[in-house]
Amino acid sequence: MKNEWIVIEVKAKGEFVDLISAILADCGCSGTVVEERALDTFVAPDDSLDFLADYILKAYFDEVSDPQLLISDLEGTFGEIPLLKNQICVNLGASVRMEDWAEDWKQNFSAFHVGKKLVIRPSWEEYIPREGEVVIEIDPGMAFGTGTHETTQLCLEVIAELLDRPDPPLNMLDVGTGSGILALGAAALGCQQIVANDIDPVACAVARENIKKNHYSEQIELSEHSLEDLSGRYDLIVANILAEENIRLRHAFMEHLRPGGWLVLSGILKEKEALVRDGFADLLLDFSPSRYQDEWVCLLLRR
Repeated sequence: MKNEWIVIEVKAKGEFVDLISAILADCGCSGTVVEERALDTFVAPDDSLDFLADYILKAYFDEVSDPQLLISDLEGTFGEIPLLKNQICVNLGASVRMEDWAEDWKQNFSAFHVGKKLVIRPSWEEYIPREGEVVIEIDPGMAFGTGTHETTQLCLEVIAELLDRPDPPLNMLDVGTGSGILALGAAALGCQQIVANDIDPVACAVARENIKKNHYSEQIELSEHSLEDLSGRYDLIVANILAEENIRLRHAFMEHLRPGGWLVLSGILKEKEALVRDGFADLLLDFSPSRYQDEWVCLLLRR
């Protein structure tokens, strides 16, 4: 996995952030940050941007022999678009190493509990489990999911409760697995057959590493196919993704969900809960009470 990036800083009005981000991605950018705030996995970039305000986009690229040539190429690309001509400023920022970024995380990420049994810890922190506890080791990486985000915690709590039932789900599909945290949590809590699915090759590489490190390769199968191309039916499907993506994939979920199976949906802001509920209203699913943490919601449905 790439260990060092150069940073290209692009100054532009908020109204151009989406367009510039798309162009940067087409030019090989590995990720984008607006000012000093990493874009939240579950929030569209323009949700909180003032269209008239100035922003700094930090774009991360693999190291190149001539960064100034990259800047010139980007300026040329932006200049060919009438909306952006003479509207933006491109500069070279400092290079960033994975170690530097991870060191910053170490100050704020330590072992924590989810429910009664599950403990998530980083590799640099020792933790002696108490009787009945299971421990997952996971570090910050280039894929979403250390368990600290509210939606991840909500999903893990629901998974733990379902696996503690007298009739627990026997298998699970984790849609948009990211770091593999939800699949790992389910495996640690006793689910014997799990498919961790993601179409992002970086996420799959991170998930594969985490699954191997935690010794759950026999329980967790990693799939890079799209959900529509997957086969099989499951007792439990978990999708911690965008609200709109949950709605788009609703029929695919139903194709893979066994009668009596559970569907866990998250990555949903409270303000979009009604939108998601409406999107699933015409399907043969029963809604359980919603779970909330801060501004996020997790929905539990049963076929």
